[in-house]
Amino acid sequence: RAVVEAVHRLDLILGNKAAYQEVFKPENISLRNKLRELCVKLMFLHPVDYGRKAEELLWRKVYYEVIQLIKTNKKASIYGSGTRKSLAVRWHIHSRSTLECAYRTHLVAGIGFYQHLLLYIQSHYQLELQCCIDWTHVTDPLIGCKKPVSASEKEMEWAQMACHRCLVYLGDLARYQNELAGVDTELLAERFYYQALSVAPQIGMPFNQLGTLAGSKYYNVEATYCYLRCIQSEVSFEGAYGNLKRLYDKAAKMYHQLKKCETRKLSPSKKRGKDIKRLLVSFMYLQSLLQPKSR
Repeated sequence: RAVVEAVHRLDLILGNKAAYQEVFKPENISLRNKLRELCVKLMFLHPVDYGRKAEELLWRKVYYEVIQLIKTNKKASIYGSGTRKSLAVRWHIHSRSTLECAYRTHLVAGIGFYQHLLLYIQSHYQLELQCCIDWTHVTDPLIGCKKPVSASEKEMEWAQMACHRCLVYLGDLARYQNELAGVDTELLAERFYYQALSVAPQIGMPFNQLGTLAGSKYYNVEATYCYLRCIQSEVSFEGAYGNLKRLYDKAAKMYHQLKKCETRKLSPSKKRGKDIKRLLVSFMYLQSLLQPKSR
């Protein structure tokens, strides 16, 4: 009941037109902290019945929806001169403002929380994940024999998958950090996603996130590979189909644009770059033609 009440109050705040100015007020941060504590308590009291639901509420209401609110309140401006123009995305919040500092703190706090939760789940259920991840709960060998875990098979299954989801959330938070000026956490995000795959290789979701992280590298070839791996996983992620279609549409557009370009004399280094672009774009376009049209 307390969880539902807290969620309702947070929804009212987010529904406000000036929500991005309200979310980091002390009373609202306190409300999110309260919801986080309640969700964690619910996870460990009733892991099988409410564990997954509590995890989802915690991620969405305490972290993700705040992040999306800030991200959607940004504005784009085009600057440049003559025929050369570039698109710059400017945050609605100004650099070094109180709001920007609060947003950065929100992301850092999220990473700290999920690292702690990841360790606590491993400790509580005595999970042995040393072969999968490098952020493990290390037991003291001087303590001697461990106490047997009094948890059912379903509870242990939830704990293992909760660790997997913690790593995905950590990867997402590091990816959002990477979008901010002066922060380079791309490799950290990548590491968390690959470790999530080590814990549960049958779940394709981390591949989708890796595709998003890759962006337009190598004319979208890397992202396409990740989305295909996600779709081919035992448990695929529905969103990967749309992401892949978007890249194939972009590849077709680029391919037809390349064909229209006039062939002119270029220096060897520029010609090599052009040839590489043509090869990768043509490869992507061929991939799109070979894909089944079932979706």
